[in-house]
Amino acid sequence: MTNTPEESTCWGSLLAGLVLGGLTGLACGLLFAPKAGHETRAELAERLDEVKARVDETTRTLAEATKSRLRDTGADLRQAVQGGVAAAKTRAEELRRQVESE
Repeated sequence: MTNTPEESTCWGSLLAGLVLGGLTGLACGLLFAPKAGHETRAELAERLDEVKARVDETTRTLAEATKSRLRDTGADLRQAVQGGVAAAKTRAEELRRQVESE
């Protein structure tokens, strides 16, 4: 399986969207729910921890998917190279026979 540029862009957009959405929600929560300073700081710390956890999980998931795709791509590439080498050897042998017969 190969990783297309569109898939890479999709994963990057997903990560950016999650981060942006989390930060937007945090900002809206602070603006529309005024509380005492210590309450606001505690809520802010809690929400930042939640956003960080989501970003960490998404990053981990993307890294695992990328590693898997790289392994698959490497295997595909090795197989293609081996096929090309075999075809080149076969063609070289055919040409050698042709030259010898002339």
